[in-house]
Amino acid sequence: MFVYAYIDKLWHYSRPHRLLLISMDLHIFADPVPEAGWLAGKELTRAHGRDLIRVLAALARSASLRDAARSCGLSYRHAWGVLGEGARALGAPLVDMGRGRGARLTELGHRVLEADARVREALGPVFERLRGETRDILAGAATARRPALSLHASHDLALSELARLCAPSLDLRIRFQGAEECLAALARGECEVAGFHVADALPRAAAAAASLGQWLDPRRHQLVHFVAREQGLIVRPGARIRSVNDLARPGVRFAARAPQAGRGAASADLLAAEEVAAGRADAGFGLRAAAARLRLDFVHLATERYFLAVQRRTLRAPGFASMLASLRGRQFADSVARLRGYDASRAGERESIAAALSWIARTGPDAGPRS
Repeated sequence: MFVYAYIDKLWHYSRPHRLLLISMDLHIFADPVPEAGWLAGKELTRAHGRDLIRVLAALARSASLRDAARSCGLSYRHAWGVLGEGARALGAPLVDMGRGRGARLTELGHRVLEADARVREALGPVFERLRGETRDILAGAATARRPALSLHASHDLALSELARLCAPSLDLRIRFQGAEECLAALARGECEVAGFHVADALPRAAAAAASLGQWLDPRRHQLVHFVAREQGLIVRPGARIRSVNDLARPGVRFAARAPQAGRGAASADLLAAEEVAAGRADAGFGLRAAAARLRLDFVHLATERYFLAVQRRTLRAPGFASMLASLRGRQFADSVARLRGYDASRAGERESIAAALSWIARTGPDAGPRS
């Protein structure tokens, strides 16, 4: 009997023989590349199943099996072989090789491509989340020669960009936690840098900022700007949701974040977007960038500023200096510019604790025009 198998493989760019491990502690060297392989059976290995789908997709564009094989980087013999294996596994031909007509996909061949498209559509958001959560933990002399820096941070999509740029010169060790947990860890000396965000207009924003402020001491800590980002409602296209008030309409399904999303999932920013994109909800709280990735609508509610808090004695450490150089570089600015709703124009600038936390009061609904 034919068997379908869902697998995902994450390979390191420079060391493809090493399997990446899922971990909340990330030692980052390069981005993993998720790859889906779902077609496998008694007479069809998973590797050949992936090759088969590539050949079928190429034949959908070209009637020549030789041209299709060449475009896939495969030999003609291998392409012919996987077509035969697929036909035996599925019980019917996938390609009609009629004389003088070239190679044409059969109805079953088209159905296999439709199934592959459905699998990729369903697993795409999952792979995007895994890409943010997984990195290779480097070992050996290469890691030993680089300075290390420990960063406890509430999740942000731009953190992976910063880590990627730092990787050649810095072993940046990221642990994802809730914002208050990160600052508490900094105060206890358990990390060298803590990442957290404050919002200008969300409910209880001022109370949340005060709670964060209890862990920060102006004599011991310095804040550095990371990014600003738009927070709001991620909305299913056509749902006619334009404000928070519309969520009270009968029948509206809301994807609420899990209470511990900041500590239990490294990419909580994408969870609500995935629920909405999958049709399980009409709206949910999240970032504009997450909505844009999955082509969903967005209603702006607040601007959040994300800061990095650091012990003053760490400011001159080689690891922090290396990270700061990447943060202030053109490559980081260009990477963040591709995230909708993000602003990195002040990345790397210092900010006082009082100014950062009082920004909420200055930009509240009764504060008048923003400067």
